[in-house]
Amino acid sequence: MFEHLQRQLRALSETTEISVPLEADADGFLDKECPSETCLFQFKVAEEDWKNIVRDEEVFCPSCGHSANAQSWFTREQIEAAKEYALGQITNSINSAMRADAAESKRRAKRNSFVSITLEATGGRDAVLLPVAAANPMRLRTTCEECECRYSYVGAAYFCPSCGNNSASHTFLQTLETIRTAAGLRAQLRQTLARDEAEVIAQTLLEKAMQDTVMSFQRVSEQFYERRTGRAAKRNAFQRLDTGSELWEAELGASYESILGIDAMNRLVIYYQQRHLLAHQQGIVDADYLTRSQDTQYTIGQRLIIREAAVLDFAGLIEKLGNEIMKRCALA
Repeated sequence: MFEHLQRQLRALSETTEISVPLEADADGFLDKECPSETCLFQFKVAEEDWKNIVRDEEVFCPSCGHSANAQSWFTREQIEAAKEYALGQITNSINSAMRADAAESKRRAKRNSFVSITLEATGGRDAVLLPVAAANPMRLRTTCEECECRYSYVGAAYFCPSCGNNSASHTFLQTLETIRTAAGLRAQLRQTLARDEAEVIAQTLLEKAMQDTVMSFQRVSEQFYERRTGRAAKRNAFQRLDTGSELWEAELGASYESILGIDAMNRLVIYYQQRHLLAHQQGIVDADYLTRSQDTQYTIGQRLIIREAAVLDFAGLIEKLGNEIMKRCALA
């Protein structure tokens, strides 16, 4: 009575793997995630380039630079979906075998017998694995200058996933464009989300943009400083305005204030101090912030409110500062 089921169970006992289809998104990009537990940065790579350019032996995280073989970059969502897909495939194969046994038992049953035993098999569902999408208006798409691998990400990224190339100037300018995009999403979010939810997400993006702006300038400064001097600056030196300005003034003869002017420099100080509060104080104003920033619109205990205009101004100041430093380094 259970011939089909027995055959299916024997086949399953010999199965060592189940192929799981992973589809690209609507734009032809595959979702990937850094396997380093301290990073877990999510990004996308063009499916065609993943097959034809990216090497099986080594893939690089665009954010932290961690490297691992190509089989290590599935996202957590993909792994969970794959488990569900595999379980669905097994369940469906067993259900199919049981339905076949049930149909055969009915064919064999004698209509006039005193007792008739048949099998009824119900349930089961088709296993469908949808692509794990991370579609986001602020996602930045870029192409590596070295190997031409196309990839995209949200926020700040520094390394090509295919060759590991780090173009300091290219990455710096691309990141600032992402920041500007993130700063202008409030209206678009309100069209697709409830107002309260849209406001929370918009504010979160603005706060992240403040931190990404500092990080982008830190990275480009570190790389150009090392290229020029042949030595690395002290850790996080370019997260501190005074220290960074002194380093560049010693090398290029120009301080941040001489490049930006006094008024712009005063605004930059406030933005850097706000970034520090967001990163280390959850945005809660303390006495150190008031002393260092000279920002008179807050009192101790209040929480920062980051506005779109401030993020755009911050990005503009950093772009001017970064471009001038890169230009002077190229001329020197």
